[in-house]
Amino acid sequence: MYDLKTGSDEGREWIEVFNNSDSEVDLSILKLFEGDTNHKLTLVEGSTKIEPAGYAIIVSNPSKFAADWPNFFGTIFDSTFSLNNAGEVLALKDGDKIIDQYAYKGSTSGAGDGNSLQRINNVWVGAKPTPGAENQISYTSASLLTPKTTKPASIQPKQAMLPSGIDTLPTVNVTTSNNADNSISFYILVTTLIFLLGIGIRTVYLIRSKKVIAKEGEDFELLEE
Repeated sequence: MYDLKTGSDEGREWIEVFNNSDSEVDLSILKLFEGDTNHKLTLVEGSTKIEPAGYAIIVSNPSKFAADWPNFFGTIFDSTFSLNNAGEVLALKDGDKIIDQYAYKGSTSGAGDGNSLQRINNVWVGAKPTPGAENQISYTSASLLTPKTTKPASIQPKQAMLPSGIDTLPTVNVTTSNNADNSISFYILVTTLIFLLGIGIRTVYLIRSKKVIAKEGEDFELLEE
């Protein structure tokens, strides 16, 4: 954090380092390159060896850092540096070998806005400071946390357009009666009569289409043609 929101920055600036290797790293043998100078790192509390996925904080004044962050309990190194609010190049070096470096600018973020510059998914952004913990973007606006819901608009039925001079439509009353039942009964009766009539006509036709031969001593019988 290079530019605090309130008060003087002197002695209150700090740098967080993270061990992203698979083995311990002795931070005490490295140098902080700042202001064209290689600054020594002196252990204040914790261990000089940073575990894999472990954090350490490099401060310019341990007492002022403790006052600003009383709940921090982690590894702290002391060094002599003063971060330029306009921006500069920072690096961790092992002799002449650069372990990691970053050139920040005050116009990027963190310039007196209460944020610190953080690398999240290999991108440097301004976010709420999290010394000794995983960097993450914090959303404080309730509008970003709560999805917006839109109340569906009520659908009003369309009103019929009435001719000029007519205010209301006449009311049509629908009633039920036995007419429908009577119509069905009549239809069944007519259908039955037609069916019986058809049978009678067919019988007469068959009788007339046959040859009738009377035999002595008998009535008559129908013989096939």
